[in-house]
Amino acid sequence: MIGAGFAGAAHVEALHRIPRVRVTAIAASSSDRAAAAAGRLGVGRSTGDYRELIADPDIDVIHNCTPNDLHLEVNLAALQAGKHVLSEKPLGLDAGETGRLVAAAADASATTGVCFNYRHYPMVAEVRERLGQGPAPHLVQGTYLQDWLLAEDDWNWRLEPERAGAARALGDIGSHWIDLIQHVTGRRVTRVHGRTGRLHDTRRRPSERTLTFERGNGASEPVPVRTEDYATVLLELDGGCHAVLTVSQVSPGMRNRLSLHIDTADAGYVWNQERPNRLWIGRRDRPSEEVVRDPASLSPPAARLAHYPAGHQEGWPDALRNLVDDFYVRVRDPGHPSDVATFADAHQVTLTVEAILRSAQDGGWVDVPGEAEAAA
Repeated sequence: MIGAGFAGAAHVEALHRIPRVRVTAIAASSSDRAAAAAGRLGVGRSTGDYRELIADPDIDVIHNCTPNDLHLEVNLAALQAGKHVLSEKPLGLDAGETGRLVAAAADASATTGVCFNYRHYPMVAEVRERLGQGPAPHLVQGTYLQDWLLAEDDWNWRLEPERAGAARALGDIGSHWIDLIQHVTGRRVTRVHGRTGRLHDTRRRPSERTLTFERGNGASEPVPVRTEDYATVLLELDGGCHAVLTVSQVSPGMRNRLSLHIDTADAGYVWNQERPNRLWIGRRDRPSEEVVRDPASLSPPAARLAHYPAGHQEGWPDALRNLVDDFYVRVRDPGHPSDVATFADAHQVTLTVEAILRSAQDGGWVDVPGEAEAAA
């Protein structure tokens, strides 16, 4: 495990639930931070230098949970060392970096994947299965809303473009929604028209390090903000399907509100990540219904992701566990089907986010290149 913050801790906890996997070591930005994380998470070895882990021949898999500016460096080093790599998103700071990693993964014999974990909820799999057997979607609506950066003194490394990239709300959480909608519909975003905005043009940066989702502490160093707090986006998918997305990290009371509303000629599908075990299906000519997460009644692709009986709620940590489990199935059997996002999937999301930023700057529609077009 490389990275000991929110994502790294969540990965370690998920790995402890996977059979035949042992978390050998954890690396962080300093020896002290790594040792503290190892003690807290039950990992036997720690280091302040991730290169020690990549060079260790007894380590088979690297989980890259570092800040975004290290994703290219760590992922490339791990692939060159012959390690399997599961990387947090975004795959790189920009499409140039993600494109390099797609090429490196294609040349490597290792298994690779990216942590777009919302793919791995049972009810999301149920939507995907039903869409695959019914009429094509014609309209998609959705949001990804949070409030953890609402105050002027809320701060995190994601506010620094040098560490997080040119997109913040779009790159950090909007990327999840974009990947999810492409995954469940099987259709690529081809055109975008976006607007971005900021609640705070300056923020007060604390003198001490703050963790993800940690509230501000009233520090008084004012710094300019260069990335977006929120965005609204019109999108068009393959086949002409229209979509609209609102993404925000400054919406009061919205802790982690990722939502989907997908309309077809037969049914409408509504899912909210904060109520993950329920899927509402709208009908016109017969009663609408609410489907609950019950492995006895879901489709096989969805039922395999539900590990407890109906009424025993499963949520965000369980979806991450499903992702990690799927990844390790592929590590053991590279030919096994998997829904884990590929490096190419993550590259396509980055191309889409960058197109939205160009649209917000230029004020018009922007075409999103496919992977082959981007490489040309």
